[in-house]
This record gives sequence, C-alpha cells and structure tokens, in this order.
Amino acid sequence: MEEPLDSPVSIPREAAASVVHLRAEIPDQHPTAAILGAERYGAGVATAPHEVLTAHYLVLGAARSRVTGLDGQTRSVTRARVDHETGLALLALEGPPLRPARLASAVGVAPGLPVFLITCASESERKGATGHVSEVGPFEAFWEYMLDRAIMTTAVNPGLAGAPLFEPGGSVIGLVSLGLTAVGRYSLAIPLDLHLARPDFPRRAWLGFYPQGRDGGVVITGVVPGGPAEGAGIERGDLLLSVDGRPVSTLRELYQQMWRKGPGESLRLQLLRDAVIRVVEVQSGDRYDFYR
Repeated sequence: MEEPLDSPVSIPREAAASVVHLRAEIPDQHPTAAILGAERYGAGVATAPHEVLTAHYLVLGAARSRVTGLDGQTRSVTRARVDHETGLALLALEGPPLRPARLASAVGVAPGLPVFLITCASESERKGATGHVSEVGPFEAFWEYMLDRAIMTTAVNPGLAGAPLFEPGGSVIGLVSLGLTAVGRYSLAIPLDLHLARPDFPRRAWLGFYPQGRDGGVVITGVVPGGPAEGAGIERGDLLLSVDGRPVSTLRELYQQMWRKGPGESLRLQLLRDAVIRVVEVQSGDRYDFYR
C-alpha cells in the first residue's frame, strides 16, 4: 500500500485495515445495469466487525455481493440497506470479523482541514491520497440527489469509489462517492453524520429524469426508461419552468419543490418545448420499489 501521510506510518496502516474491496453482481435486466454495469467494483469501510459502509450505487440491485479485507479473506454480503437520500449503503456480512474504523462526526469540519483517503486498486492492493477540505456546502446532482453539507476535498481518489475519508488522527469523517475531475481536481465525500444519525427520511417523490442546471434554467437531459417522467411524455431537451405553479431555475429549487410530495402523488410541471409551453401531470414513483 502506498503511504498517504507524512505523519507516523502507524496511522494510515491502522486505517487501511478497515478498508475493504467490494464486488457486486447485478442482473442484466435491472434498471441500473445498462448505465452502471452488471458487475461493479468498489471500496468500503468497516463500521463494525460485520458491517461495511459504501456508496449505494455500487450495490444497487445486486443479486450477490462480497467484500475482501486486507487479510485476503472474503465475506458474503447477507443484507444491504440502501439509502437513496444519503447515497450510502450499509452492508451486513457473514464471515470473519473485520477491524472497524474509528468514526467521527463531520459537523465541525471546515475548509483547510488536512485529510487523507484510502481505497482499493484491487482485492489485495490499497492506495492512498492526501489533500485538504476545500469546501463544505450544498451539492446537487442530476440523478435526483441533493446534500446540504457535502465535503469537497483536494484529495483525488486513486482507485475505486466508496473510499473512506479520514481526518489526520485516523477517524473516518466521510465516504468518497464521486471524483469530480471534470470540473476540477477534487473528490466529493458524503459526511459520516448521515450514517451516524441514521436519519429516517420520508420517502420522496421520484420522477425518473435527469435534470441539469444550465444558463439560469433547468434542462431535462434524459429520462429513465420505464420511469414516471417517460410515461408522462417528458422528453430530453425540455426546459422545466415550474413545479406545481412555483418557478424553478436551479436543481436545488427543483428538488425542494418536488420533495414537498411523496411517492404516488402528482406533480404539475410546466415545460418549454419547441417554443411551446406545455403543462404535464406526472404521478411520481417510488425509486425504492423501482430499483429494488
């Protein structure tokens, strides 16, 4: 394993013992298989001897998953608790116990804090990277996802997604979900508090489309096959003007309006297509059921 810190070697070595390699097998017919693949590899971190925290999309729809620890031994995943709201998944394991990482709240994390991450390059190889926190704040993504306090770091992930983010003392403060090198060399981490607090989010309305903020507006860049948006006739290229009569010009405004309602409730969308304003009624779905 490459050493990720200039501080005592014992810190990254101890942290590496909690990092696992993940392999998930997804049926070809699952809605995510065409985009994310039927075989997925990632990393995760042991939060208890028989529990691992990882990024939810790595195991979404998985028929079989397994993790391999630094000891080279493989454990079977017996249950996965997937959370679409946080983007996390908690896996229950069967097999030899793992060494759990130390966990810490990210509430006090601020720009400038030195951090390091450790991830997997393969079942047997671990890699590390260092950096600092560059920003803590709102983050919105086109797959109907939003965080209020995402952690942005200058540490560029040298391996698989799902890597834990550590503070200098070796405690996990977040889980690295994305590498955003297209818009700057940094990584996005989900704050660990969303796992520690185990918030019971209400089920949210889900439309199954891919909105993007562009030039002060929201453009639909695609729809999920078989999802509510496709069924309502929403098309790629539509400019979204309002939700239930409330104007929206950013992804955050869109999601705030959408999530006033839950699955099964209807939303009234005003769209601009081919210079014509259209009003579309969409009955929202439940993505937990859709992506089961």
